[in-house]
Amino acid sequence: MAQMQEMTNGSGNGRNQVIVTAGRALGINRFYLAYAIMMGFGVLVFLNPSSSIRITSLISTAGITSGAANAKAAIPLLAVPFTVLPMMMLTTPVVVLFAYDKSNGMLEYLLSLGTTQRDIYLRYLDAALLDAVVYLLFFGALNALYSYIQSGTGGLSTTGVILGTGGLIAVSTVAFIMMVMMIFSSLQKSRAGGNQPLAMTLGLVGVFPGYFIPFLFQYNTAVEVEIVEGALIAAIALVLVALSGRLVRREKLLP
Repeated sequence: MAQMQEMTNGSGNGRNQVIVTAGRALGINRFYLAYAIMMGFGVLVFLNPSSSIRITSLISTAGITSGAANAKAAIPLLAVPFTVLPMMMLTTPVVVLFAYDKSNGMLEYLLSLGTTQRDIYLRYLDAALLDAVVYLLFFGALNALYSYIQSGTGGLSTTGVILGTGGLIAVSTVAFIMMVMMIFSSLQKSRAGGNQPLAMTLGLVGVFPGYFIPFLFQYNTAVEVEIVEGALIAAIALVLVALSGRLVRREKLLP
């Protein structure tokens, strides 16, 4: 009952409801937040896009063959999937919270107050996007500052392209995960051996190609392929969001 009051009291507008939901989600398990922060600093130190400039310079000086050069020059692009993963980790508590609230009758209670199923869906979706965007802005700013200190404006340009691509894939994947979980109740169940609903496993499909694309194509082509990948996921997510009023049925939000 206390949780139900928390969801309704002091939340007269959509913004407050989203913030309350995001706060409740992060309070479920601090591991997800700690893991995302550690990965963020890992990208900052080891996979910062500005390192591509230094790697290219070293390759030219050492006279390394083109095949090895392509492999080494691809390393900074690994920042894309490693940027997506921690944002997905921050999404996991929101997904778990949704499944928890459903099983405990929270969503049924909100429906009884006159809240539509679409409004409930948007509340959890916006909370997941809020966590992802805040993370992206914070570590994006740190990466940009680090790149500028290390490589000047050239580093900033490379950082912007790679982090922008990672952000596009991450935000699109978050929206996709939340949408398919709402549509298919079976994806709200925990997978065997873990607490994450099956929807999180499905969302990883959009991340895995990022570990191979940098090594299969030249640098510029690899960036273009990943941007197309992100755009496709975004298009699917937008279509699902637009159709959410018809796809998210009331009975799917009941225990």
